[in-house]
Amino acid sequence: MKAGFLRLPTIFLVAGLAGGSFVRCAKATSISGNLTADNAFFAYLSTSNSVRGTLVASGNAWGTTFNFSNFALTAGQTYYLQIEAINYGGPGAIIGDFTLSDAGFQFANGTQHLLTDTTHWLASYNDSNKNPSTQQPWVTPTGTVISKGLNGIAPWGTRSGISGSADWIDATTNGLTACANCTVDFSTTITSNGSTVPEPATFGYLASALAGLCATRMRRRAKV
Repeated sequence: MKAGFLRLPTIFLVAGLAGGSFVRCAKATSISGNLTADNAFFAYLSTSNSVRGTLVASGNAWGTTFNFSNFALTAGQTYYLQIEAINYGGPGAIIGDFTLSDAGFQFANGTQHLLTDTTHWLASYNDSNKNPSTQQPWVTPTGTVISKGLNGIAPWGTRSGISGSADWIDATTNGLTACANCTVDFSTTITSNGSTVPEPATFGYLASALAGLCATRMRRRAKV
């Protein structure tokens, strides 16, 4: 009898661990970020880089760090983080610090953490801005970007919540000169690592099988 009762908790422990594994696997990867722009920005998540996506954040004060969090990503889908920056005059650039909640997805640098830099972002310059306080027509980013300096450089100073290794970036076609009332569209890729989420039924079958095995062993013990 002692041996039989020792095995009983073990069976339920296995079932419990299986259920716990499902809870962790079923949790979707999410993206969060801190960013700002001189002077305003609109940030989106899209499944096509040629189409402006869903708005996730916006701001119009470069001295303030804006943030967004917990936007869920669908496994197997490729996403594009898009930022439309609008300059009201003088120097213009964007800066940001972005994080994925787990390894279900990765940024263009192959990790779950991405800063604005000159390697993993594309940009397209658009000087057709007529109303700098609203969203502009989306132009698919295809060109490279330049750095105007790391977080902390003048005239912007240090922006809180953003790594000191993040670059203030601008479109290459805009050079280092200021543009009055112009728009630059930026984007970077977020790819799925191909992880599959187990079906809830899988663990239901496992738990049922283990429970049945337990009941059979108990009946046999009772007969003995």
